[in-house]
This record gives sequence, C-alpha cells and structure tokens, in this order.
Amino acid sequence: MGASAATAPRETSARIVIQAHEINHAYEASTGWSTALAHFNLEIPEGEFLCVLGPSGCGKSSFLRMLAGLMFPLEGSLLVHGEKIIGPGLDRAIVFQEAALFPWLTAAQNVGFGLEMAGWKKPQVRERVEHVLDIVGLSAAAGKFPYQLSGGMKHRVAIARAWAMTDAAVLLMDEPFSAIDAINRAGLQEHLVRTWLAEPRTVVYVTHDIEEAIYLADRIAIMTPSPGRVGAEIRIDLPRPRDRNSAAMAALKEEITAKMNEMERRA
Repeated sequence: MGASAATAPRETSARIVIQAHEINHAYEASTGWSTALAHFNLEIPEGEFLCVLGPSGCGKSSFLRMLAGLMFPLEGSLLVHGEKIIGPGLDRAIVFQEAALFPWLTAAQNVGFGLEMAGWKKPQVRERVEHVLDIVGLSAAAGKFPYQLSGGMKHRVAIARAWAMTDAAVLLMDEPFSAIDAINRAGLQEHLVRTWLAEPRTVVYVTHDIEEAIYLADRIAIMTPSPGRVGAEIRIDLPRPRDRNSAAMAALKEEITAKMNEMERRA
C-alpha cells in the first residue's frame, strides 16, 4: 500500500464513547493485596486514537482488560456507549501482545473467523476479508498459514482480524508490538495508522513506549506509577504521517519524559 498524502490533525467528535469514573481496583498477590488503580478517571470521545502511557505495573493493562469485559473494577463506574460493561461484547475488539492466530487457518481464514461466528454469509465474509487485508497490505499473503508469515505479518493479520468486525466501534490494543524489533515495529505502527485513517475507530492503545505514543496518538493519557491514575493528558496536534526525527516529536518526547519523571519522584 503506497504512502498517503499528509493529513491534518483530526478533530474528534464531542460524543463521549468511554467513561471511567473513580475506578479503584486491587488484586491479591503473594505479598498481600496490591492496589492497581486508584481514583482513575478518563473520558474518550468517538473516533479518537488514545494512547495510555505508563511504566510497568501502573495498571494500564488492567484498565484495558476492564474495557474488554475480562475483569471488573472493585469500585467506580466504567461505561461504553453509556452502558455498564458486563462482559465481552461485539462492540469491542481487542488485540493482545501475541498475535494468537489459529495455526490451522490461513491468514484470510483467521481474519474471517469472527465474521463467520457472527453469522455473516460466505460472500460477505470473503469481500470484507479481502478489503481489510488490502488495507494492511497483506493481500498477497491471504492463502498463507501462520508458520509461513513473519512476526510482523502475523501482527498485521491480528489487526486485520480485529478491524474486520464492523460492529466493533472500539478497538483495544495491549502493547501489540512490544515484542517486535524496532525496524519492524515502526512499519507496523505505520500500517496501523493507515488502517485507522482508512476506517476510523475509537482506539485505546496501551504502551510504555513514549515515541510510539507520540507517533500514534491524538491524545496521550499518562499514568502515574502504581497505584495508577491519569496524572496528565497531552494532545498531539501533529499532521500525519509524522516525522519521527522532527523537532516537534523530540520536544514532545522531552516534555512527556519530564512529566513521567516528576510523577515517579512524587510516587
């Protein structure tokens, strides 16, 4: 897929899709109870690409799992489209750190699996799969099995599988590229941005990588060290595609690093 023309910073809708209010959560560890989230508050508007940035153990993945309906807060309210989350739903798709493809299915079959489970007819599945594989630049790999794909290609299939679900207005991503080498990670980030620009969704992307957050996000929610809460929010008003070596990117990285260091000192 060729490089696209530069796009201006996106204006997001005022409609709030995700509301987290006074979320508190703790879990039992070998050393006793540990508080993961405390007084966590966040609102995410429709169509926004939000990166949740923070150090390991700050509760960012716990928040994402709550959004996915895989776990629930001990206190506070968490709403998607104004409704309390009571479990996983077709309105949310999630991409984990591992691509988790079915090894006995081709790339196209992996992408279409969820659509088939949702009752789509075969011609509709085929058309949708071809479309999303084209968006992520994998049309030529449609008939290949996971063992025939590189690590980066597997992750692009995982992204295509999540994006194929048209009812999933919210896409949740938990450090999906963290195990990929730097060069391939940059390429995956570019494919992700192109996919999002082609078919906008509300994206919540968890990362501990400052540069990744700046490259991807409309807005970054910076979490404090454990117990986690939103300590700062920074809007990234840079056009896409973004120049990783620009002075603006460097200045944002310096600003965010300083904020995170300050939060660490106060913890």
